[in-house]
Amino acid sequence: MGFMKKEIIEIIDCTIKTIWEYDIKRDYNERWLLKEDTLKNTFYYYLRTKLDGLFREYNIRVFTEFTDSVFAGAGLRPDIVIAEMNFKKSSKYYGDDVKELLCVMELKYKNGFSSSKDIAKDYDKLQKYVKDLNVDCKLYMATIWEYEDDETSWVRKNAAWAKGRLTELNASYERETGDMRFYIYQH
Repeated sequence: MGFMKKEIIEIIDCTIKTIWEYDIKRDYNERWLLKEDTLKNTFYYYLRTKLDGLFREYNIRVFTEFTDSVFAGAGLRPDIVIAEMNFKKSSKYYGDDVKELLCVMELKYKNGFSSSKDIAKDYDKLQKYVKDLNVDCKLYMATIWEYEDDETSWVRKNAAWAKGRLTELNASYERETGDMRFYIYQH
């Protein structure tokens, strides 16, 4: 990976983390988020707003419910992807112009203990992306879980598929205060 590409990915990574810890947290507290779809829309909005210049300069785009590139025909659909595009291609279908995936995101907004199974299923999806589709880019799992929990990781610390690739963006209620806290767990 070239220096410039590495730098761009670092900027995107830092921005995603900042969006989670500040913008999504604020929007949650101000009751802008209702369910998973508004969480996805909010993330998309902030990514476009904060990284618009970078995205335009380097032909990078954000897509939701992505079913192209390595996901075509796989029966798997990430909530958000950030992709470098090849606009010099003369494809009939814009989705065929994806040059490289820079990051893949899954999002969950759930409440109650039993919904933890639904959250775990998205981690299984991320693992399938890596193992079955050979996705080799940054992965993010953003979870708002309206349930009391300690700050923990949803994935084993030594999970080979996640190491150096997965960032967990977690939110849950603090047991002592009942306040929603937003935190990051880096693998």
